Amino acid sequence: MIPALRDVSLICLIVPMLLCLLIPLVLLFGTNWVLRKGRRALPSKLQSVHQTLRRVDAAVDRGGEKVVRPFVSAEARVITTQSWWHKLWQPISKDKS
Repeated sequence: MIPALRDVSLICLIVPMLLCLLIPLVLLFGTNWVLRKGRRALPSKLQSVHQTLRRVDAAVDRGGEKVVRPFVSAEARVITTQSWWHKLWQPISKDKS
């Protein structure tokens, strides 16, 4: 009788321990499976996101150039006018002194 009760008590102690061991194992293998599946699916998605971001970057660059172009040309005109003005006034100022 005692050996039979001992076997039953061991079974009652082992079953919860097996469950406590199975839960982390299932979580570990499930996480591994999800990560592998994600790594296979992500490169194509990331590549399309990268291409879209490249197009957005190019559009922003073109827009910035359109906005800045008048200011750059105006500054170039001012610098050209200043250099002509200095060339004209430099000989006159040397003659006066």
